[in-house]
Amino acid sequence: MDAAQLVQLEAEAWASDQQRQLYSTPLIPGFPWYTVAAAASHSVRRHVVPYHYTFRVFVKGRWIGRSLLDIYSEEHTHHSRQYYATCMQRGLLRRQPRTNHNVRRGYMKRSYGVDQPSKSDGVEDVSQSIILERGDLVLHTVHRHEVPVCMGTTGVDPIVLAAVRITAYGLLLIHKPAGVPTHASGRYFMNSCTNMLEYVLAPKRLRAWLLQRDPLLQSLVSTRHLTEEECQELLAYYAVEEGVTDAGECVPIERLPRPCHRLDKVTSGVLLLGVSQAATRRVGEALTRKTKQMEEVFLRQLLGFAADDTNNTRVDGVRTINAKILEEFDVGVRKRYLARVHGCFPNRALHVLSAGGGTQGKDADAQRRSAADDGIFIATMANHTPRHGDGSGEDAVCGVGPPVLLASPLAQLQFRNGDTAEEPVARNDEGKQQREPVQQAAATFCQPLRQFASGSGEQRDEGETLVQCVPFSGRMHQIRIHLSDWGHPIIGDASLSAMEQQQSSLYAPASPHCEGTATHDVESKEGIKLYFCMDDLPAVYREGFHKHDALCWECAGRLPVASFGNQNSSTIALHAWQYEIDHHLLRTCVLDNAAVGTDETVEAKDEKEVEPQNYEQGHAENDGKETVVNLCCCMRDVRRHQDEFVQRRGKYVVFFAPLPAWSLD
Repeated sequence: MDAAQLVQLEAEAWASDQQRQLYSTPLIPGFPWYTVAAAASHSVRRHVVPYHYTFRVFVKGRWIGRSLLDIYSEEHTHHSRQYYATCMQRGLLRRQPRTNHNVRRGYMKRSYGVDQPSKSDGVEDVSQSIILERGDLVLHTVHRHEVPVCMGTTGVDPIVLAAVRITAYGLLLIHKPAGVPTHASGRYFMNSCTNMLEYVLAPKRLRAWLLQRDPLLQSLVSTRHLTEEECQELLAYYAVEEGVTDAGECVPIERLPRPCHRLDKVTSGVLLLGVSQAATRRVGEALTRKTKQMEEVFLRQLLGFAADDTNNTRVDGVRTINAKILEEFDVGVRKRYLARVHGCFPNRALHVLSAGGGTQGKDADAQRRSAADDGIFIATMANHTPRHGDGSGEDAVCGVGPPVLLASPLAQLQFRNGDTAEEPVARNDEGKQQREPVQQAAATFCQPLRQFASGSGEQRDEGETLVQCVPFSGRMHQIRIHLSDWGHPIIGDASLSAMEQQQSSLYAPASPHCEGTATHDVESKEGIKLYFCMDDLPAVYREGFHKHDALCWECAGRLPVASFGNQNSSTIALHAWQYEIDHHLLRTCVLDNAAVGTDETVEAKDEKEVEPQNYEQGHAENDGKETVVNLCCCMRDVRRHQDEFVQRRGKYVVFFAPLPAWSLD
């Protein structure tokens, strides 16, 4: 579905009373999203109509004993002190004493509507300083303008619900388009994968989305790949009995789909969601535990390997490591990514090494902590078991260039534990603890798969390369930083050096000619600043439902709604292609069929009991002889499973995402 069709459907949805009732939420009286084609940036984005929202937050330790007005004026400086004082006078910013509320933390961010003070809350005298106490709740009602998202390559690519495995594993598999945050945070709420999925799963919309394939709901989360059996399984789990009061507005909190792992906003591909808090916790903790186990054991073994003189084989001056060693290192979890990088990989990495860049900028201690003396190994194929497709040309395992293991430490920023008089932690002018630079050991296997003759940017003459990346540790932005550090940054990715991070221009003051106006996009040296334009709203909503908020700085053009074109890129050429997880690891996490959403597991069941229906049994029979999934692959492997998103390969369950267009062009 293209942008023009979406705009038409959105306008029709607001014009129909029946459709408004179907699409409405406690916050918005109709379909929340509208589509805009931005002229300046030549892109299509999905916006959320402005709405009033109450932020609820418990008093933090550093706030106790201080004035509410002072805290908000000092810690939320994108608005003036006068703005917060006016909010307090109008009851939009207030304190709710601990004796007057009984709020569970799990319910704090749910969209239950705008806060309305009750008579029992009483009215505080705002002319006097309101001092915060332990256990108090602070409520701030704002006119919220969410940051618009450019979903995938077209700007309106839907999230794809690719597989339902509630009975088997307690999981949903979705394919996340680049440009959409995984979960709500900061200025993203409804414009996030979890909230879009929660929106279509709401009982009053569930059948229209799943069975009737409502086009607007399908434009958010598509079910085009689901079988009839999977649709019925999803319906049975999320449907609510008719007649239940207020059951239609929200998914029960105990059945909210929650991400089992993180995926950056700019990254596309495989995302696993648990269908309950218990399932998410078990799968997420299992993945984290296995990743840490791999990280600790592998990096220790790599350090020993690098120190062993008998392993000091070199190719053109670069140390080597047998790929079989990497392949046999198995902890039950392996994640594969595809990246399109600048240059002919790994030529620039080897050039950086020859120029001394492997340890450049690191002090002596950091160099000693490195997993390898040079920070890079060439993975040799000696004694490698031949596979279908090995040979020459694009199907060869090494047909493009040698695979390498990048093992240099990463520069990260972290909060330090412990605050002593001898070594006090760094704090800013407001007394908040600041993150400090640290060096963390990391290892990423990178195998070039295909080279593209044409390139972009400064490395245009060197072309571009499609690379398979397998992380052997779990550092933040590990693949992106490793490739950037070794001279092959991912297409579309800005510098990720922790020491070169720049302050976002999102909250910079508006240009003088923008104040009080409704300008679409404004170009500046920082990029494109996007300001709210009321003319872009659906006509029926604009004329009958939109209410201008005199206090809202976005409505007045004093703050941009979003800033694009600087370091905060919407998409990069990085794709979570394949997740391989031990079947037994998933089975210990699955919930009993009759107790989904509780803390029961199948671990206590009799081993002879028949397992729940296994969708991958056919694949397990076909691939059962393959007990080890090879680390290296070829382009034929990459293209093989375009329509098979969950498979059994021996002891592994493999979750796939289809290839992005940039991996084939």
